[in-house]
Amino acid sequence: MRDLREYRAPVTDAEIFAVQQVAVTPVQRLIVALAAVHAARATAIRRLTLDDLDLPNRRLTIAGHTQRLGELPHQTLLAWLDQRRATWPKTPNRHVLINAKTALGTGPASAEYLKRHLLHQGVYLERIRGDRVLHEALAVGADPLRLALVFNLSHTAASRYAAIAQNLLDDRIGRAAGIE
Repeated sequence: MRDLREYRAPVTDAEIFAVQQVAVTPVQRLIVALAAVHAARATAIRRLTLDDLDLPNRRLTIAGHTQRLGELPHQTLLAWLDQRRATWPKTPNRHVLINAKTALGTGPASAEYLKRHLLHQGVYLERIRGDRVLHEALAVGADPLRLALVFNLSHTAASRYAAIAQNLLDDRIGRAAGIE
């Protein structure tokens, strides 16, 4: 069996810096925040509607899974909604992410929209999302049940992240004890 760490290693400081350099607009910052804090997939972010937001109670529903809205996503969401409202004040589109084309209709932004804003500039949402899940797994002792509940993961995915986290934790313990 191949080492699980080759599939998911924590995001490096250089990768974080690169994302900070790219994600400068309100929409880019919102997309990254949803992936980084809520481990939201690109498709779920594109499909997010205004009806999925409960701003007074700081809740949001992503892909049918209701969560408390973290501080960073809350602030980036408010900034994007202000820009959205100022740019397209009379849009009938209920999706959170809209652009000049989708503001005229009711459909979600395309996958190309996210690619144009982030992927083509070297920001990989799936990598950011995976790092968030892995970080949670490391923080809670590699508990697959918790990962499944917090991020609405399948038991297979949650177990895979827990196994990767356990390997990383074992390596840390081994290095601390002087075992190679």
